[in-house]
Amino acid sequence: MECNKDEAIRAKTISEKKLFDKDYAGSKKFILKAQTLYPGLEGISQMLTILDVYIASENKVNGETDWYGILGANPSDDDETIKKHYRKLALVLHPDKNKSVGADGAFKLLSEAWSLLADKAKRLAYNQRRSTRGFHSKVSFQSRASSPAGNGAHSLAKQATTKQNVRSHTGPGSVVRPPGSAAQPPPPRPPVVSRRTDTFWTICLGCKMHYEYLKLYLNHTLLCPNCRQPFLAKEMPPPSNLPKSTANKQNQISSSHGKYTGAAQNPGPPLPRVNTDPATASKAASVIQQVNDRLKREREEFYSGWPSKKSKSDDESQSSGAKIPYQMSTGNGVPAGTGNLFAFSLSNSVNRSRELNHFEIRHILLKKARTEIHRKLQEWDSMEKSKENEAGETSQIKDEQEREQSAMKVPDPDFHEFDLDRMENSFEDNQVWSAYDDDDGMPRFYALIHKVLSRKPLRVKLSWLNSKTTSEFGSFDWLGCGFHKSLGEFRIGRHEVYKNLNSFSQKVEWKKSPRGTVLIFPRKGQVWALYRNWSRDWNESVPDDVIHKYDMVQVLEDYTEERGVPVSPLIKFTGFRTVFHPHTHQSEVKMIPKEEMFRFSHQVPKYLLTGSEAHNAPQGCLELDPAATPSDLIQESAGTNESS
Repeated sequence: MECNKDEAIRAKTISEKKLFDKDYAGSKKFILKAQTLYPGLEGISQMLTILDVYIASENKVNGETDWYGILGANPSDDDETIKKHYRKLALVLHPDKNKSVGADGAFKLLSEAWSLLADKAKRLAYNQRRSTRGFHSKVSFQSRASSPAGNGAHSLAKQATTKQNVRSHTGPGSVVRPPGSAAQPPPPRPPVVSRRTDTFWTICLGCKMHYEYLKLYLNHTLLCPNCRQPFLAKEMPPPSNLPKSTANKQNQISSSHGKYTGAAQNPGPPLPRVNTDPATASKAASVIQQVNDRLKREREEFYSGWPSKKSKSDDESQSSGAKIPYQMSTGNGVPAGTGNLFAFSLSNSVNRSRELNHFEIRHILLKKARTEIHRKLQEWDSMEKSKENEAGETSQIKDEQEREQSAMKVPDPDFHEFDLDRMENSFEDNQVWSAYDDDDGMPRFYALIHKVLSRKPLRVKLSWLNSKTTSEFGSFDWLGCGFHKSLGEFRIGRHEVYKNLNSFSQKVEWKKSPRGTVLIFPRKGQVWALYRNWSRDWNESVPDDVIHKYDMVQVLEDYTEERGVPVSPLIKFTGFRTVFHPHTHQSEVKMIPKEEMFRFSHQVPKYLLTGSEAHNAPQGCLELDPAATPSDLIQESAGTNESS
């Protein structure tokens, strides 16, 4: 399996790029390929979880974001199950534990899903939108001659005009009196009242309104159309003042209402109950005409552009005409309830789908405006990122050129070739390397090498180490004074691919803290440069020629918080550029306490001379890397050795 590891890493890199470009399906294809090639590759399962969240966020259910899919839950799950799904994903996606590309965005989507579904009122409203959106726009009705209007409006209007005439739907065997005949026809047979068996009556305990629903919603929590509050739909006896003539029309009513679909939490309008009182029917016919006139105006405004501003009289007409009484009074003094109108144009007769009301038109236009604004913001964001990338590339090229130019000015060492210690083959996974600062060219930056992608040319996946605090060494705010931090505790930054070999100085010793941060402290035998004129009073206004003066020291023991670290000075060996020897007097040993650890400027690569390098090589002395040694310390003495 090791032979497939490099291919798996390439597939994972491609997956991360596609995830960054928001090609979630393509990204998942490559991460699954990487998992097949090398199942043990780090971060595979985290990437899959991230991609599942993004893919679920693109799914729409009746135009609504699938928040259940983002949590990996089902709409029928209870609150405790939803909570378990959220906790499980939050442990995987939290940015403190998941450093993969896209983890932040996935965690934000997860938090949005939880904030909505954890709130019972918001979840109920979301279920209502999710399950019934599109229902109102898909139902169509036949002509008035073939079936009654879905909301009982046609029945009301028809009864208002035929109340004084002989009923046309009398029972079989009834006799109709011919014109001019004096004989009285026998009375019509009483209508046969048949109760429906597929519906039940219930009552909202909040507003005391009666409703009739199909039995598939029995014992479900429904939303009251009158008071907009949820209630448990338990079977109740029908209201005492229910007209008998209404029962005769139940089978016709079921033809329009028995076909809709939706979740039990939002079954749509209840089955209509029609009041046959002549005064009520006449009033209903008038209301229907007002509503049709208003809908016609709104439709013309919608197709001509944004709806014009309505006058006060229009608003009053809307408040009085946009509601059709289709719910029965409870008989206790409560007036008949009102529900949202199914806005069908009754002037057209055959196969006309319903028209949109003002609120639906406004919702559509607002949604379209939000989509356009979102698209424009993404376009601007893409342009900004493109400019930042171009600026970053230009800056990186300039930095590389400046570093190459400065590298050309570094003198050769006397004996040891330090460049051989930082060749492509020197880099391995999970190493920390120091990199040169752009201030005075000394190696004060650190990079954690996650993965060596290639060696010729060098391409590594790394994270730069950074820190926002200096509390490990007391209250002195060294970073706030404008200086770089070269030791202490560092956080791991974002991943990036890097390929500039000349940026690195040497591999440094480090260890990982329990919190996942990187710790770098002076170790026994290391060589460090100390600020010669260091003071706690330094700030941004201190001149560079005061700051950039150094003394070379060798660390005698590892750093401890109680004692700090003991160091001894290194003395320049006469006749050589980069050779130093340790000071032999114990009186010259200096203790650097914890509160003064920022005296250390940077670590310097060293080489212990054995005497076999050349005939004049001083045995036991240290040769320091000229690329990390200040230029004022690299002075050629009058008697420079010949081998140099």
